[in-house]
Amino acid sequence: MTQLGKQVHLVGVGGEGMAGLATLLVQEGYRVSGSDIRASARLWSLASAGVEVYEGHGPDHLAPDTTDLVYSAAVPWDNPEVQTAAEREVSLWSRLPALGSITRSRQLLAVVGTHGKTTVSTWATHLLRTFVGPVGHYLGGTVTEFPAADVGSDPLFVAEVDESDGQFTALRAEVALLTAVDSDHVETYGSVSCLENAFRAFVLRARRAVLCLDDPKAAALRSSRPDAFTYGLHPRARLRAVGLEHCGRWSTFEVRLDGSRVGEACLPAPGVHNVQNALGALSLGMMAGIPLKDMLGELGRAPRPRRRLEVLEENGYLVVDDYAHHPREVSAGLSALREGWPDRRMVAVFQPHRYTRTARLAGEFGAALAEADQVLVTDVYPAFESAMPGVSGAQVAEAVLSRGGKAQFWPTLDSTGEAVAELVTPGDLVVCFGAGDIWRLSHRISQALFFGG
Repeated sequence: MTQLGKQVHLVGVGGEGMAGLATLLVQEGYRVSGSDIRASARLWSLASAGVEVYEGHGPDHLAPDTTDLVYSAAVPWDNPEVQTAAEREVSLWSRLPALGSITRSRQLLAVVGTHGKTTVSTWATHLLRTFVGPVGHYLGGTVTEFPAADVGSDPLFVAEVDESDGQFTALRAEVALLTAVDSDHVETYGSVSCLENAFRAFVLRARRAVLCLDDPKAAALRSSRPDAFTYGLHPRARLRAVGLEHCGRWSTFEVRLDGSRVGEACLPAPGVHNVQNALGALSLGMMAGIPLKDMLGELGRAPRPRRRLEVLEENGYLVVDDYAHHPREVSAGLSALREGWPDRRMVAVFQPHRYTRTARLAGEFGAALAEADQVLVTDVYPAFESAMPGVSGAQVAEAVLSRGGKAQFWPTLDSTGEAVAELVTPGDLVVCFGAGDIWRLSHRISQALFFGG
């Protein structure tokens, strides 16, 4: 792998993953500039950290001595900064290979998979920071308790490794932890089997592997990695949780290693999927040599990433914000909320993310959302995609109705917010799902219901 030069420009630097990369580059002593299509709090935070930031895109944003340009997946090839860099023969990088350049001398503990990456990475980082010291980390979400990215000084480096643009296989990990393999990003890979092959290649390249035995496709990799450490609720998992109980924001369970009881864990997060995430984090901690029993007590202080079943308001009404943008994630979120708050009427608000995903999975979204008592669906958040004829949030609402659920389609966040205000009554649980800008609506709802009885 080649190495980054000393003057690096990032296009799309306001995105979560790109902002984290910019932070690491500054800490490593690189001169860093970056641009984003619009101003944001994250952009100004980077400016205060030493990044030369620009609002909008233009060829004059590249300093004359720029050695490398890093672009996010949302940036098209005809972007003026990318084109200028190509004309100047500046080295072009996508995000994850650039991350690999600055972590090449570290022991990379990489978390990959279609679901759960941010939570597993956050909790693993918390455990390693507590028991090992200043490990480096790179997360795909915001955590209140520590920065989303920090270069650290310990040889260990925890990274959430995103598969969406197909570039993650360029990284070589000391430990690769695979959470799940599900149908997503087919527009990048061409087929689910190609996505599976990418995960397999990544896991096989790693020195050690950790697999979630509850996920069939992740478990299938045991035939290729018989030495892999396994975790989950599955009876054959080496690290296993049994006796799960859920109450509100908390989950409790017994932890067993190779069939022997180690102790009890109390996790500040609801749902079976979060218990699986906790087991993944514990597994990475064990790979780093931390005694399992020591980590169990620390799980009770594990920080939650923002927008992962984040409770925004609880005073009669309960308002929850969640990043879920895949049917399996939506189903897991609804199940967790049912387990934690079984007596509440559940109102789910969903913003589909990307036209390609909506077109392919509208029926599965409908099946998942039908688990709620009432569903409101907004129109599609396009991300960087162009609109597709005939594809809209209305398809998801129709799929909910076809599954026997109750659903309404409201094309804008404003109209959806007005519908929620008319619909909810004291005692309801309102959960907003989506990876776009639906967080704006969830915060607006929580503020409007602040004085609810």
